[in-house]
This record gives sequence, structure tokens and C-alpha cells, in this order.
Amino acid sequence: MFARSAFASFLLFATSAFAFNTVVIDPGHGGKDRGGIPGQRISEKDLALDVARRLRSDLRDAGLRTVMTRSRDTFVSLQDRVAIANAQRNAVLVSIHFNAATRGSASGIETYYFKSAAAPLAAKIQTRLLKNVSNEENRGVKPHRYYVLRKSRIPAVLVECGFLTNNREGARCLIAAHRQRLADAIASAVESAR
Repeated sequence: MFARSAFASFLLFATSAFAFNTVVIDPGHGGKDRGGIPGQRISEKDLALDVARRLRSDLRDAGLRTVMTRSRDTFVSLQDRVAIANAQRNAVLVSIHFNAATRGSASGIETYYFKSAAAPLAAKIQTRLLKNVSNEENRGVKPHRYYVLRKSRIPAVLVECGFLTNNREGARCLIAAHRQRLADAIASAVESAR
């Protein structure tokens, strides 16, 4: 009984909206930080930046103000990323990443949050990604203590858009049309969360 009512409460909570007009887009890694694991063939930092740029374009077309923590291949510290986010009012933070694992069969999409105010946005992003990007494993919406999630004063989520160390997913992520679908799905979720 308790588990059922707790789940119903989460669903109600996850569908609630909050007001924002600015989206801080945080492409993971950059510059000297490639992302991923040692020996990884595909560079995470480049694909994260590409999806982030596409997301920025989608959100601007929807009338939202956007702020990028980096717009080119430069290294930005976690502290500076958070400072950029915390300087914004009426905003949310969306951090874009791709996953990696030593086990090549690891696959799927997952979305993280830390503060409860960000849980609805995380749930919407995960749902849209799974709907718009077919054949991906649902790794779920999870709380996590990532620095940018913990230290941001605005609602913040971190999206893992697939495993670059998985041959099938890595190959898909190298296709521009797939990265556009990722950006479109995230943008649609962000717009619906306003």
C-alpha cells in the first residue's frame, strides 16, 4: 500500500511545472577533458557540444533565452559551470553527456537530478528521449550527487544520451540526424516543463 501511494505521489510531483525563461546548457567536458574512459575511441566532449548547440537552436526557436557554459572546445571547471548557472534567474540547467563503461554491452539513456525541484524536468526529459529515440534501454531517472547538480541553486539535470563504448550506440551517436533527435527530444521536454 505504501509503495503504491509513494509511486502515485512521485508521478504527481513529477508532472508539476515551475516557471523559467532561461536554460543554461552545459556541454560536458571540453578542452583537455575528453570525457569517457581511457582508450575510448569516440570523444565525448565533441558530441556533447554538438548536441548542446542543436539544443540551443531548438530552445531559441521556442522563445527561450539560452546560456552556454561553453560554446567551443574549451575546458571549463565544474566551479565555473556552476557559477554561470547560479548567475541566472528564472532558469534551469541541462548538462549534456554521453556515457562510457568498460563493459561494451552497457547501453541506454539515463537522466539525473539531485534537488527535488529538478525531478519533474528529469522525468520529462527521460520520457521524451525514450519516445523520440527508439531502441534505447531505459536506465531511468535517478538522484545523484554530481557537482553541477548539488551546487547549482537553480533546478539542474544531467542527461546521459547513450554509451559511446557500446558499438551500436556509439555508431548511432556519430550520425548527425541522431544527435538532432536527441536535442529535439530534450528541447521538447524542457518546453513542456515551463
